[in-house]
Amino acid sequence: MIPIYRQRDFKAYDDSLASLGRLEEAISRAGYGVFALASEMLGRLYGKRVLVLYGPGNNGRDALVAAKHLKSAGVVVKEVREGSPEFYMEATFTGADLVIDGCFGVGLSRAFESPPIGPDVPVLAVDLPSGLNGDNGSMVGSAMRANSTLCLSGLKLGALISRGQDLCGEVYLFELGLGDMAMPDLEEFLIEDSDLSFLTFRRKRDDHKWSHSVAVVAGSPGMSGAAHLVCSSAYWVGAGIVHLYTELAGQVGDYGVETVVHPVSLAHLDQADKNVFFQGLARRFKALVIGPGVGLGEGVAGIVRAAISSGVRLVIDADAVSAIPSVEWLAETIGSEHPGVILTPHIGELKKLLERSGPAILDSFTSGDPCTFAREFTARSGAALLIKGGPTIVSSTDGKCYLTAAPSASLAVAGSGDVLSGMIGAALAYEGDVALLAAVTAHLHGLAGRSMAIGPSGELGRHARDLLRRCEQSGVLARKKSFAKPMRIEGNLVAGSELIGGHSPRRV
Repeated sequence: MIPIYRQRDFKAYDDSLASLGRLEEAISRAGYGVFALASEMLGRLYGKRVLVLYGPGNNGRDALVAAKHLKSAGVVVKEVREGSPEFYMEATFTGADLVIDGCFGVGLSRAFESPPIGPDVPVLAVDLPSGLNGDNGSMVGSAMRANSTLCLSGLKLGALISRGQDLCGEVYLFELGLGDMAMPDLEEFLIEDSDLSFLTFRRKRDDHKWSHSVAVVAGSPGMSGAAHLVCSSAYWVGAGIVHLYTELAGQVGDYGVETVVHPVSLAHLDQADKNVFFQGLARRFKALVIGPGVGLGEGVAGIVRAAISSGVRLVIDADAVSAIPSVEWLAETIGSEHPGVILTPHIGELKKLLERSGPAILDSFTSGDPCTFAREFTARSGAALLIKGGPTIVSSTDGKCYLTAAPSASLAVAGSGDVLSGMIGAALAYEGDVALLAAVTAHLHGLAGRSMAIGPSGELGRHARDLLRRCEQSGVLARKKSFAKPMRIEGNLVAGSELIGGHSPRRV
């Protein structure tokens, strides 16, 4: 996985380099990285016209180093200082083949005013598009819109969330090779394709089907599809055996020939009997998925309480999330000794839960960045939280937060969330941190969506299995870092040409 840094981390890093006498070396290497990516964007260099916009800080110095390399390659370069009269003149940008934005990066402390660059002129942003907050992805004044953004030394959170997704274009990482930037208090990480190793080669020689067993509580009259999708997807990505407990009674449904189906009416049991039922499941199964298609009737909150109290590793999705009275209720029910609970809501389900929980936590969701909110939610509730979207964000009870931008609009189809919950249930039937396994599974789920582009969500599980097989065979599980060339980030270091048919990202 790739560390994600906050603005304070990079300011401290720059100060450290300066104290060690290596700041000039860092600027030289960063400038070369900007030149390398600019060269790729330009294609043929000789005679091309490039405008280099530079500001007062190190971003500006990086851009000016790139300008020297471009001049040496025969490029016609014009350097324009941010805030100068030329900076705000449309004529300055007429006929440019490329604009390099080196005005401001993480050091921006005032509102920025973007220059009048036409939509046909490509822009390469150094570190971040000027005007973009590197911590929360908001705009500080106006902001540049880049075709490509080269993050230097490490990824900035703001490039991956909120407005950063629209303003950064294609995101690249250029590691300077000046030593490990890892700091003891790092909290956020981007899942990459090599992390799929957490989901491969996991079965031991003496495993049997019950070693990785999954119980599913899903479905109700008219919602048999949800139960089918959860069960089948769990099998596709590693469950040894899946038992479905459902309100469907005699309704005919295709749950997969391997799935053992138990008609049961849990909502009508009293709380003591619910507790006994789920305690029995906890003794037999390694993981439990609850919620898809169970309905919103009375008694569902009691089912969720009993499932949590049983102590089995638990995925709470869909209608089960909607049945939770509040975050405080969740914290009281989970306690401190639970082996792992994760909620997997979409934004709408999450907002309704927060509204039921009071204005304080709802305000933290609407006013802050999503990673800080997710960690706060987990600290309050005791449950890991997976917020579906692009990027998908997963918070862990150890304070870490994982992001994957593999999910795309191809997942905007009925049932894709049911597939994800089944996949996560299968992942939790193996050993490992609940949040990390869920994040890597969400990454796989996103890649599976990209691989099929369009189609019914029932195909996602099969595509995920095929991707894992290709992953094991292709060698992408061991990413080789290169300090000589920028590496494209697609929310992840996607190895698309090797894993996903028809998705071959251009690499520098």
